[in-house]
Amino acid sequence: MNRLVVICVVALALAGCDRDGGVNPPTEPAQPIQGPAAVAPPSERPPGAESMLPGAGPASFVGRWAAEAEWCFNPRGDRVPIEITTTELRGYENRCDIQRITEISTGYEAALKCDAEGQAHYERVRFAATAQTLAITWMDRSDRPVRLLRCTTLAD
Repeated sequence: MNRLVVICVVALALAGCDRDGGVNPPTEPAQPIQGPAAVAPPSERPPGAESMLPGAGPASFVGRWAAEAEWCFNPRGDRVPIEITTTELRGYENRCDIQRITEISTGYEAALKCDAEGQAHYERVRFAATAQTLAITWMDRSDRPVRLLRCTTLAD
């Protein structure tokens, strides 16, 4: 008798289930969430927090930049453009993670953690961009700006 009750309960439970299982196939997007949480306003950051977050800098310095215009077309070697995203700076034999970025009156200051030829070190830089040029000042070095020309945006 107990076995019959268990079989009936399982059969009823399975009969009440949605045949599709209520789950979208892996090739289809999920349905939007319904309910009050779906229309809740996004949480807001405190004023000034945006400039303290990694990668929060503007698109003004994002792109490919080179010391000479002809370098823009070099795919390899030591005379290639550097590529700057909102989270990293990549150049010939080096890569730096942007750990913090702060807006200042003349542009942005960033704290970098760099890996170059197997060695890790920290750098502070200042970015000041116009439409076609970028001045990078390596603050822990000579504190003199290096002027670069825009090759492309990252979307190009």
